Amino acid sequence: AACTRANAGADLHGVAPMEDSAPERYALVLCDTQVDLLNAIPEGNRTALITQLRELLQAARRADWLVVFSGTRFQPGYDGVHTRHRLFGGLKRLNQKQGDDKVHWLMEGRDGAEIHPDLSPVEGEPVVWRQQLRPNEELIAALKAKNTTKVVLAGVKTAQGILATCEALADESFLVYIVRECVGDSDEARGAVVLDHVLNQYADVLAVDAFREQISQEIMMEHTVSTTLP
Repeated sequence: AACTRANAGADLHGVAPMEDSAPERYALVLCDTQVDLLNAIPEGNRTALITQLRELLQAARRADWLVVFSGTRFQPGYDGVHTRHRLFGGLKRLNQKQGDDKVHWLMEGRDGAEIHPDLSPVEGEPVVWRQQLRPNEELIAALKAKNTTKVVLAGVKTAQGILATCEALADESFLVYIVRECVGDSDEARGAVVLDHVLNQYADVLAVDAFREQISQEIMMEHTVSTTLP
């Protein structure tokens, strides 16, 4: 996704009330922000995306939001991956011919499978690994354990991990935000189509300035309600 000079990392303190007057609880989920996947994005877009993600991550931490990392990582030899898997089966088949030394994309123990150093988790932030497109129950459990109601979803790829995770979160009745400048895809045109015509079925897809404004409005609403309740 094309990035602007604005950043998402602003004014994240405060939350809006639910119908029963309990406060909303926010989480930031960073999806597949690993070296191999980020390197698949053209350099200019990649640099801007990492900057936006870092700003958003820092702001979420300042606001004391739950931060969860979700990543794709495979066992050596792509153990557990079926050779007929539409996306990952080709890696398994090629690895069977050439071995781990040559074919190790997103493989555990390899540098490319690690979360980008500019976006590394800090102590206490869960990291949930998977070998499939959709997130596993561990991600959902981490969110529910903190009574999360709203999720800001960011990372890569827009048309794969982001889409699959967004669908899963929507199925669990989380309200989801996606900031356009904080997601990316190796195919920019494909990512734009998914943002414009698919993800907006499941999430509020907002440009960074609109996201900041909406969060600010929720802060004001929460403060208003908290001062008027008996």
